[in-house]
Amino acid sequence: MRAEIETLLSTLNEPQKQAVLHTQGPLVVFAGAGSGKTRVITSRISYLLMQQVSPLSILAVTFTNKAAKEMRERVERFSPEARFVLISTFHSACVRWLREFAHLLGYTSQFTIYDESDAKSAINRIMKELLIKDQDHSAQEYRHAIKQVKNKGLTPGEVHAQSRDHAGLFPEHGMEVYRRYQELLATSNAMDFDDLLMNMIILLKTQPQVRDALRKRYRYILVDEYQDTNPAQFALISLLVNEERNLFVVGDDDQSIYSWRGADPSNILGFQDIFPGAQQIYLEQNYRSSSTIIQAASALILHNQSRAKKHLWTANHAGAPIEFHLEYEGEMEAWWLAEKIQKERNIFEYPHVAVFYRTNAQSRILEDSLRKQGIPYRLFGAVKFYDRAEIKDIVAYFRLLVNENDDVAFKRVTQVPTRGLGEQAVAKLEAFCREQNCSLMVAARACASMNLPRISGKWMEFVTLLDRLQKACFEGSLSNVVEYFLQAVDYKSYLIKKFPDKMQEKLENIYELGSALALYEEQQDNATLVGWLQDISLLESVENSEDDDSKPAITLMTLHAAKGLEFKRVYIVGVEDGLIPHTNSLEDPLKVEEERRLFYVGITRAREKLTLSAARKRKVFNKWSSHAPSRFLKELPEALVTMDPFAKRLLNRMGATEEIQSQDQDNTSVDSMASGQMIYHPTFGKGKIVQIEDHWGLRQARVEFHEFGTRTVSLEHLNPVRVSWR
Repeated sequence: MRAEIETLLSTLNEPQKQAVLHTQGPLVVFAGAGSGKTRVITSRISYLLMQQVSPLSILAVTFTNKAAKEMRERVERFSPEARFVLISTFHSACVRWLREFAHLLGYTSQFTIYDESDAKSAINRIMKELLIKDQDHSAQEYRHAIKQVKNKGLTPGEVHAQSRDHAGLFPEHGMEVYRRYQELLATSNAMDFDDLLMNMIILLKTQPQVRDALRKRYRYILVDEYQDTNPAQFALISLLVNEERNLFVVGDDDQSIYSWRGADPSNILGFQDIFPGAQQIYLEQNYRSSSTIIQAASALILHNQSRAKKHLWTANHAGAPIEFHLEYEGEMEAWWLAEKIQKERNIFEYPHVAVFYRTNAQSRILEDSLRKQGIPYRLFGAVKFYDRAEIKDIVAYFRLLVNENDDVAFKRVTQVPTRGLGEQAVAKLEAFCREQNCSLMVAARACASMNLPRISGKWMEFVTLLDRLQKACFEGSLSNVVEYFLQAVDYKSYLIKKFPDKMQEKLENIYELGSALALYEEQQDNATLVGWLQDISLLESVENSEDDDSKPAITLMTLHAAKGLEFKRVYIVGVEDGLIPHTNSLEDPLKVEEERRLFYVGITRAREKLTLSAARKRKVFNKWSSHAPSRFLKELPEALVTMDPFAKRLLNRMGATEEIQSQDQDNTSVDSMASGQMIYHPTFGKGKIVQIEDHWGLRQARVEFHEFGTRTVSLEHLNPVRVSWR
């Protein structure tokens, strides 16, 4: 056994050994990027087993099935007893315990777990009981609000007691919907996914015998990715820890990038306050990346104030310098990227190359460029741009406008939104089509002209809408058709009701579709909607015919999806203020810090070579939007970053062109600002104040910016100026 222990420890550096050998009391391991986090947590489990600790008394929890599987496989290489250790996701562990103890909550051990479809069906039933119409609020809106409070571990009673704190989360009647939803679940002997944690917390709080049994069972608890725990997960772990307090958590606050999911980095940053006497160990040596990449990442993250004081370093060679490339506009950036990947193919084969971006909408222009240059690609954690539901919805409308015999497109557009034309109405229309041997659109026009109660009026509204859209698409500019579609169909309201948690992302995709049409109109003589539809159909057909999962391909993904992965060659595109950091974060210092952590995660995915790129301007609908290079670029050491002469000239020119002159001193106070005043914002540039509002004591202004459209910003960030240009 001693030889096995020595073999185990020989693979670890000194801080890793200290963590593995710590067996009593709480311990937090701050594991920097690429520092061997998984090795440490699996080695500790192996060491405990070598110390004759019963495998049944060890619990290790993580966030994904993939991570749990990897941990289990690593531990089982050292000891056959490891198969008896509970290595699991939070939710899988809760299912196991609830099967054992759910009878104490009134459930049987055979309770059903509702998926999202089941949950929405249940909420729809409750909405009917409460006479809530879907056009007022959708089941998805209520589901989204319920998920939020459950992630905080709050029951309907607790939400009601704290109604002032949570009222803004729910649509009208939301708390009553939540209460009835939980009653329906209990009556059905069912739990939804979020109940698995919440009901387990209720058990541990209200049933001392359950709490004592599990505390006695699990003497050693290990938690992976502790910085990503939300309030419910934190509460669960805290309730499971027994008087021995053998809690071992591993994580990296510098990689905490999921606040929108409820993750709270203070759980790891305040670990010693929560568990007094806890030990701290820092894993700071990176084994993944070149010295240049790690030095740059370390310098960047030092600008965050809310973080544990650690310094990532590596003994790896310096490697290639980080490249920064700047193009005039987004399409040129995408074209340059594809050419660069092709040129380096002999050095970095496709499977070793990854391209990261901040938002899913950015993939469209990259996908188009890669397809045109014949570079195979795969999207990680997302569907391809033209396969996204909202894009397929709009394209279906356009297909029907140019070809009224397209019955597939017709059936799709009647459902987004439904307009009271449900399956039954469409089924009757299809029967009419079979009798008359005509298309659905011809049948709809015929129905619209008939004097039938209820149905004819609905079809008349539908046909009239399509006629208006058709006229706009064929008589107006292509660059305006998407914007006109959003207004005419009221598609934004549909997204808000149907996808409240994804609405912003879906709107960004739609705006990108508008940009694609505007660029097509610029580049093609006599551009038409028919021609554009033909072009994307041909591109998609070629791509689908060549799709082969075994074929070498580069990887495209968002920065959020990149966490936990690594590649020899990494490109991060769109490194501009408004994207990195994202425009929704610019007014909040804490959100800017999370955006910096996200950029840090992207940088530390690269093993050998990293390139950052940006564009001076991008097309948003039919307008050009100007973007300054990301503020984070200034935080990377100049000696580690190279740029081509064009980028240097353009950056120098950008820095020298703008001169801001303050107005008279007595006009510079916040109180003196008024509607109609010209102002300057450090991120969005020049604009005019449209309206000033008092929002819960915070004075804000709605500003029409010249290049960024209308945005609401804090008054204190505005400077009343006149801007002169040299």
